[in-house]
Amino acid sequence: MKILIIRLSSIGDIILSSFVVRLIRKLHPDAQIDFLVAKEYKSLLEFNPHIDRVICYDKSKPFWKHLKETFSLYNQMYYDVIVDLQNNFRSKIFTLGKYGAIYRFHKRRFYKFKLVFLKRRTDHFEPIPILYRKTYPPLKEFDDGLGLELWTAKDCDGYLPHSRVHNLKSISRIAIAPGAKHFTKKYPETKFAELIETLLAKFNSQIYLIGGTDDIPSANFLTQKFPNIQNFVGKLDILGTAELLDNVDLVISNDSSAVHIASARNVPVIQIFGSTVPELGFVPFRVPYQIVEKNEVKCRPCTHYGKSACPKGHFDCMNKITTSDFLVAIEKLIQACS
Repeated sequence: MKILIIRLSSIGDIILSSFVVRLIRKLHPDAQIDFLVAKEYKSLLEFNPHIDRVICYDKSKPFWKHLKETFSLYNQMYYDVIVDLQNNFRSKIFTLGKYGAIYRFHKRRFYKFKLVFLKRRTDHFEPIPILYRKTYPPLKEFDDGLGLELWTAKDCDGYLPHSRVHNLKSISRIAIAPGAKHFTKKYPETKFAELIETLLAKFNSQIYLIGGTDDIPSANFLTQKFPNIQNFVGKLDILGTAELLDNVDLVISNDSSAVHIASARNVPVIQIFGSTVPELGFVPFRVPYQIVEKNEVKCRPCTHYGKSACPKGHFDCMNKITTSDFLVAIEKLIQACS
């Protein structure tokens, strides 16, 4: 049996799909499982033992070249099952001529419409990994109870993070991810500075900053105020960041990929939601976590992905979050992990 899983991007979604990869491997232990991904994300999968082959897609190539390859090289790769977790125009191109059973992720456009435009929020929602699992019908009733995975070179003898014991009696090491792809998903730098000042005073914690090159300005702002915190922003790749998180007690992050990296390394998370909301499904998966958000801001969510500026101009969804909100969340996590 040959199975192709497609998730071309992004960092967070590829990590979220690791749940499905493992379940499919357990359900079909003798199958050949290939994964199609954009080439810049290959490292997220190359050490995953559940995958037989990582096929890279080069999005810098023009459309016609991909179409040509689909009917030449890729057309030779017959698959019995294709699980398309991307479900967009490009992913559909790569399924042309494969002739196997194709299952595509349901994007829930009407659900998102109700959330964003009608503000129909709910306490009952399914996280994205569960929705990914339901994409492939044989997995609907199959679950191993474990979380996400992000394999690094040091995990070759077994995936250690699943066995991690959470103990937050001493929060001596905290990783903070100050960045996000969109402005309205970023907690302001000045407020992060207030939070760090309190964490240093209350817990005497070592603070680590994590993130990509786009987050360097935010990291520089914070390190100028706190020279003793350790700044790894733009200095580590994803796998390096994952290994760093193995040595921290807690991750504090905006609604960004850092949440899912932490979940994949089984690290407790405090996630900050501004213009987006947990009901979209991008929450920490099967790790202890707390959400920091301001539900009284009635214009939330104003988007399902993030915006470059607050549509109302006040940015209350982030500006009204205080350091006290984080301290309450930390206390709840400590109680949950004790």
